[in-house]
Amino acid sequence: MLLRTQYEGNRVALSVYMSGQLFDATADLTKLYPNSASSPGALFDRFLAWTARRT
Repeated sequence: MLLRTQYEGNRVALSVYMSGQLFDATADLTKLYPNSASSPGALFDRFLAWTARRT
């Protein structure tokens, strides 16, 4: 909710910011669990899909 408030009216900037977070999380997960990759779809949903939804 804080991110939505912070980026209100600028969904593109929110999506760019969350893309960076997704990139960092993917790298972290790969280092922590090299044999257990998270589903790309699940990570996308968690980090980016919600940014496009209207509330």
